[in-house]
Amino acid sequence: MKEEKFWKDELDTLLGKLVDDSLSAMDKTRLNNILQAQPEALEIYNEYLDLHGALEERLGIPDFDSLNDIIDPDIKNKTKPFSIPFGGWSWGAAALLAIGLFIQLFVNHRESETTLPIAQITKLSGPLLWTGNGGQVNRNLQVGTKLSGGTIEGMGPDAWFELEFNDGSEVVIAGNSMLTISDLGQKELRLREGSFSANVMPQPKGKPMLVRTRSALFEVMGTRFSVDAELSSSTLTVNEGKVRATRLSDGSTVEVAAKQRVVAALDCELVPEEMPESVTLWQSHLENGRKRNHGEWISPNGAEPAQLKTVPYTLPAKDDQKQRTIHTLSMPVSQGDQPTVILQSETKIRVRGKIATSHAIWFGITVVRENGDFAGRFQIRKPAMEFQSGEPFEVVFSLADYKLDPSLAKWAESLAKTPHGLILKGVWCHTLWDPAGLQVSEIELMTPTKR
Repeated sequence: MKEEKFWKDELDTLLGKLVDDSLSAMDKTRLNNILQAQPEALEIYNEYLDLHGALEERLGIPDFDSLNDIIDPDIKNKTKPFSIPFGGWSWGAAALLAIGLFIQLFVNHRESETTLPIAQITKLSGPLLWTGNGGQVNRNLQVGTKLSGGTIEGMGPDAWFELEFNDGSEVVIAGNSMLTISDLGQKELRLREGSFSANVMPQPKGKPMLVRTRSALFEVMGTRFSVDAELSSSTLTVNEGKVRATRLSDGSTVEVAAKQRVVAALDCELVPEEMPESVTLWQSHLENGRKRNHGEWISPNGAEPAQLKTVPYTLPAKDDQKQRTIHTLSMPVSQGDQPTVILQSETKIRVRGKIATSHAIWFGITVVRENGDFAGRFQIRKPAMEFQSGEPFEVVFSLADYKLDPSLAKWAESLAKTPHGLILKGVWCHTLWDPAGLQVSEIELMTPTKR
């Protein structure tokens, strides 16, 4: 117990130094050793950085130098800027009052700044939720809506959101992702989960776009790139230009050039690598756990394999006046440090699962272009008569069977006509309105040479 208290106390001290940018080389080594030796330490580390990041996004970190000069002109020569070696209660009270007034003015100034629009929505579809500054929640987003800083969350696999900053920089999320944006003279994005892609215009000198995840910081001056974030790792893929990547756990930094990617994680070296060759085959592995799958994960039980069961999402009023419910599940395909999966004209997709109550099922895929741009969602509807209540099923589709999701019809000109030759970002399926108990045990991409 004493040993546990010791490393937790030491971890707390090291994390404090980390966010204050005062971590020495020896401290970095010690922090890494604790994170690798203590499984609980990584969870504490992630929670600490999340909390610090949220506070930083909301309030910023004020510079107290000018205030120090007001309180004590000689304060710069003291080891502890807020120590009070002389004077009595009145001096200390006055200092605290001054600090309080300064912080209040600072926060008011920040809040007035964040009410100014920094971007506007250019395209969107599917279940999305926007939380603006002040905690205002908006489910009824529209194209053309101007936004100040806040968080956009894709609530389902069919979510798609494109945002354009005032300088023309574009950001896109698709599927289950959560991204916070701000621009107080310098753009900052925080990817809490999922993935996003961006096309960033040249930024002011000395003020790169900052992209934060649990495990990394990316500095972007002007380029096209994408980021995938998981619980303990982040993958940066650069399509054009260069991005500076820093691993937060030890401060290691590298430059990532076009057609390269880097993984920021504790269990691998921070070294850029050329994009690996793409593949055309893929298979789900639900036995490995939930990971980033969207749905209720059910562990294997005897002869029953692991399953992913649909979870409900109620549509906002703007999309459905009756506010009915979609029951959906999804699995990511091309993500993180895995090779990209390319769809070929001869590709076939096999889905195995079962359903508690006979019901029509929609099977779909989400695709992106080589540069990370969203290219569309394609789907197939199979009628209820093809699925027997309580019985397992297996369906196999050709790419020619998939049609563009009708909800994307207004954007059809800018989206792909077919999924052939595109990167498969994810696979999904759902039932509409009724909880039919759909669950999937396996999804596989095959070609005529592999059956």
